[in-house]
Amino acid sequence: MILSGLIENYPGKASATGSDWLPLWVHSMDTAEIMIRLLEDWLPEQTVSVFNMEYSALEKLCRFIALTHDIGKLTPVFAAKILKPHPELRGKLEALGLPIGAPGDFPAAKCTPHARAGESVLRNFGCPSGVAAVIGSHHGKPQDSGAECARDIAVHGENYYISDQSRERWEALRKYYFNRALAEAGYRDATDIQALSHPAQVVMTGLLIMADWLASNEDYFPQFRFDDETTPPLYPARTSSAWEKLRLPGAWSPMRFIMDGAGFLENFGFRPNSVQTMMMNAANESAGGLFILEAQMGVGKTEAALAAAEILASRKGSGGIFFGLPTQATANGIFPRLVDWAEKQAAGTQQSIRLAHGMAELNQAYHSLFHGAANVNDDADPGERLLVHPWFNGRKQALLSNFVIGTVDQLLMSALKQRHVMLRHLGLVGKVVILDECHAYDAYMNQYLDRALNWLGAYYVPVIVLSATLPEQRRADLIEAYLNGRPEENDAGWRQQRAYPLLTYTEKNAVRQATVSQRTTQRRVIIQKLVSADFLSCLGEAFAAGGCCGVIVNTVNEAQRLAQEAERALPEAEVLLLHSRFIATDRAERESLLLRKAGRHSKQSDRSGLIVIGTQVLEQSLDIDFDMLITQLCPMDLLLQRLGRLHRHERQRPEVLSRPHCYILDLDRECDSGSLAVYGNWLLTRTRELLPEEISLPGDIPELVQETYREPGEDLLRDEAHLNAWETHKRSVEMKRRKADSYRVAPPKPDSSRRQKTINGWLKSELPADAVRGEAVVRDGEAGISVLVMRERADGRVSFLPWQESGMETDPGHMPDEELARRIARQKLTLPLRFSLYDREERTIRELEELNRRKLPEWQNSGWLNGELVLLLDEELHAELCGQRLRYTEKYGLHCERMDDGNAV
Repeated sequence: MILSGLIENYPGKASATGSDWLPLWVHSMDTAEIMIRLLEDWLPEQTVSVFNMEYSALEKLCRFIALTHDIGKLTPVFAAKILKPHPELRGKLEALGLPIGAPGDFPAAKCTPHARAGESVLRNFGCPSGVAAVIGSHHGKPQDSGAECARDIAVHGENYYISDQSRERWEALRKYYFNRALAEAGYRDATDIQALSHPAQVVMTGLLIMADWLASNEDYFPQFRFDDETTPPLYPARTSSAWEKLRLPGAWSPMRFIMDGAGFLENFGFRPNSVQTMMMNAANESAGGLFILEAQMGVGKTEAALAAAEILASRKGSGGIFFGLPTQATANGIFPRLVDWAEKQAAGTQQSIRLAHGMAELNQAYHSLFHGAANVNDDADPGERLLVHPWFNGRKQALLSNFVIGTVDQLLMSALKQRHVMLRHLGLVGKVVILDECHAYDAYMNQYLDRALNWLGAYYVPVIVLSATLPEQRRADLIEAYLNGRPEENDAGWRQQRAYPLLTYTEKNAVRQATVSQRTTQRRVIIQKLVSADFLSCLGEAFAAGGCCGVIVNTVNEAQRLAQEAERALPEAEVLLLHSRFIATDRAERESLLLRKAGRHSKQSDRSGLIVIGTQVLEQSLDIDFDMLITQLCPMDLLLQRLGRLHRHERQRPEVLSRPHCYILDLDRECDSGSLAVYGNWLLTRTRELLPEEISLPGDIPELVQETYREPGEDLLRDEAHLNAWETHKRSVEMKRRKADSYRVAPPKPDSSRRQKTINGWLKSELPADAVRGEAVVRDGEAGISVLVMRERADGRVSFLPWQESGMETDPGHMPDEELARRIARQKLTLPLRFSLYDREERTIRELEELNRRKLPEWQNSGWLNGELVLLLDEELHAELCGQRLRYTEKYGLHCERMDDGNAV
């Protein structure tokens, strides 16, 4: 048996019906060469440091891992399958002395996929178990048990060598290939291979997956033809050509190692205030860790975080930032600001940027970056500094760009048991992570956040958390998660610190705090209870005075009802309604209108007589300014966020509204059912009891928040109503924690002198591939069913809604062209949760799929529309779905009611 000849002709990839193939050694070499290019020219210094080894040793290890990642294909069970349609190549291998067999000879073929076989082979050749585990994980999921992998050759011997007679030949072939990889990497034998820590295995797997995907892309690495007798010299020309086509932007390299007021002024156009200076000073003196900045709304926490990120990135060798926000709306809102900042950071270089959420590609500001250099072609404008790189556009590659702005879900999914999650870790490990509005995450989301922080802390990734209203227990949870439960307790006073503004940060395992005395004028807000019967008269007074009034309620139904009441009672007023049940394009237009009429730069003529009614979307990151506020009762921290939209900016206001007034819509000691369903009784009760008649901002923020969230003492729990509410609250939190734990990845394992920890079993009981998107899983069911809303005309043609795209019509029997399909894809709306609860989700999807099959059969062939569900409204913009009557209006959005009794949904 001529081993070198077998390796030269052994297939790694082959077309099922065509004439193209690739030898295993060529694909492995492609993977190795591209992995080394990623290491040399793309991977940030901060990522490299995770491996904790000399650069030359890391280069050897990367080359060896890439060369052996498909060694599990050197088995008869794989060869029989891939060679079934290629008898000529099969005959050539058999002529060289390699027995292969037929697919039917392997009844347990599914027990030995090639990734598992690869780990088994490497373990048996004496590789470090962690390195072997990386090979076993390269298809996106680690093997469940390393010990079982080590025994796999003994258990499923026929898959590895067919029979005892051919065992020696197959083992000799694998050993020859293994020794060749060792020599190519620069190792003498397996004992030279350096071990990987548990966190390093995750990152190395992510890097291997990326390299393998690139090497498997025929645009970069074309296959050979079977009938081609000559093979040209391949390397380095083959890799250089692929790298030139790929054109990955290099890591971000910030210029400032230390930042002062002048540098801040250059970046943002204004001098830093005391909070921003405090943040910069801490970053200037720090080696990098977790920073939690608690400061009032409107003080400039975003700029403070970006300034600190630049300092930390320059010191740690970070290659970019991830900026996470609670909602798509807040991510869209901050995106233009971060583009401006990123363009300055990219001066003289090209950097990749990504808006990462489910509707990102429909964002016009983001979509504009797809042109020119975004295509990464020879016609690219060298002056373009920011681009959307097409290879990073996949959902699993969302975090690999230099600058990523998106919903916090993208970070939370790094803690989700989902195949290829290692790519998310690869993207995060080289960045500075910034999380805004951290108070907006519930107990369920916090479980995923804490687990993500476990891993970011193990990687020593700098993390900056921003909040105006963070409970002290949550602050402690974040610190302990990042330090993996090991904060130094020499001075535990940081846990109960109530100074404000407050910066809490880590130095190795120590916890430090800093605060500043601000000269900020205290804004005193008058708090007054408002019964429902007086709602319209209160609005009327503000309207008559020429004020701009905001109304924030806790459910969409209530927002729609109050908007209709306000319009009937005050027909001359301009009522602007905003909630989550608008089509994406309608909502974007309303948000833009809201910022123009009630934002920082709004004029009195825009604001006079404006009434804005909305849900929680108004309380987060929108820079809007009301003269008067009416709000339903909500937990204290969120109520204070809502107050941040009241008298937010210095401006001339109507005389009667010159003092900030907030009216609380509250039913005395009983909350409405909608508010109870959203927030629960305990936090609403405590907020009601602690709410004073006047709040001083920002001075009263820490005390009000901490008292609301502190664990109650016996004095409170003597009251039966309080005891019941508290017990119910605890059960709810614990239920959310247990539910989240079902699909959370395990935390990083510390090094052990006795046995190396591996990533085997890390994704055991993973989220099923056909389950709902990861964003829905980490949101505790908040993500309902998304539909595209179109109108069916009487003649059977389909059109946009009358105010969308001028009501343009299209033929439902033909696949829309790409531009039309993109416009249709923008008509996205999320159905109310009741369409997803219990057994209704399956019925809802089934009804929509049947409708789409009957009326829009060709639309699924469009790349933009494939997998989407289309909701067709009739001429009057009505529809029936899952026992509900739906209607949509431009003014109020989607309204639902049960068909049996007419009650609103």
